Amino acid sequence: MAIQKLVLDTLDDDDYELIAIHSSIASYRLAFLLNKNLNLNLFRKKKDINFEYDDITASFPLYQYHDHFQYNTYSLLGNKFGTKTVPEKPVSEGLFVNTEDSYTVKHLIPELKKVDYFLKIETEASNFSSKTLLTQMLSISQIITAYSVEYAVLKSKNNLIFE
Repeated sequence: MAIQKLVLDTLDDDDYELIAIHSSIASYRLAFLLNKNLNLNLFRKKKDINFEYDDITASFPLYQYHDHFQYNTYSLLGNKFGTKTVPEKPVSEGLFVNTEDSYTVKHLIPELKKVDYFLKIETEASNFSSKTLLTQMLSISQIITAYSVEYAVLKSKNNLIFE
């Protein structure tokens, strides 16, 4: 009896570049600066990236640009979501009632908690290099630092699949 073996060569991991950005400015301001200095056309998507946690729903901003001439897709993602949570039942300590608000911060990629934003570059060209892009990004004074991240070693790399 013949044994059949199926080989799935067509299923390949996504090939993209991932750049971590440290900056204290708002996401819309960073998108504006990247558009201005890198000649991109990032625009805010109608739907953000939403993740359901036990107690809250985190919404991470998403800006995208499809470069049809270079066959690249640029996605700017926020890594941090912060919200104020009010306790349902105030804690009573003696004569005083403690009704302090607490802040909850959730991360898109929990392994890189200090990163503020990610720039994901999906490309079909094999000769794409993010080094020139990084040097242009580092010339922006509002960006503290930016560097490439090896996405294959991230445990939560599936959070970067949003389409």
